[in-house]
Amino acid sequence: MSRETGRLAGKVACITGAGSGLGRAMALRFAEEGATIAAQDLREEAADETVKLLDGDGHQAFGGDVCDEGDMVSMFAQIHGTWGCLDVQVNNAGVSRLPGDGFDEMMAGQGSQISLMGYEAFSKMMAIHAGGTFLGTREAVKLMGEGGSVITLSSIAGLAGWGPVHYASAKGAVLGFTRAASRELGAMGIRINAIAPGVIDTPMTADVDEAMLAPMVMMTPLRRQGTA
Repeated sequence: MSRETGRLAGKVACITGAGSGLGRAMALRFAEEGATIAAQDLREEAADETVKLLDGDGHQAFGGDVCDEGDMVSMFAQIHGTWGCLDVQVNNAGVSRLPGDGFDEMMAGQGSQISLMGYEAFSKMMAIHAGGTFLGTREAVKLMGEGGSVITLSSIAGLAGWGPVHYASAKGAVLGFTRAASRELGAMGIRINAIAPGVIDTPMTADVDEAMLAPMVMMTPLRRQGTA
């Protein structure tokens, strides 16, 4: 039986990190519900592949870096020029590993990851998740009227402090941002909510060592990773 209800018919939705994993899955589902999708990814070719999979017409792929202010301002200007408004913003783009994060050295027994992590890796992780969420939200609400919706992607890591400190810190920051923004945006009739998934089997988690994933997986009711 089809799940389609047309709940998003006539709506425009922007999804960052839409080239794979949860972002692609959300783009597919939103399109099934009738939304027109602005699919963003660091790799524009990946976003374009997502667009080719979507139901309906009029979807568009965008490249760019979510923590580059110029890239984000440019994308939302194009969204405004193409559709004139935006109804849904999903701040999904993210990574779990970065060069210089100390993980490989930790696994080789050289010390704790926090003692081996470079500041550049920590600050970049914060920029991608917290900075990208800020920029996506800031630019999106300029195009939204009453009834708009912003969805941010945190993680169980941000709730429980699981995983490496840069990732857990960044996802915790997303939660704090969402709580604070809800007070301000609610007065404008715009909703903002955070989703905090557990371990999901996506390209982002493919690079994470099984030894790190195992404890988190065992704390889930089904004792397995989720699927996008």
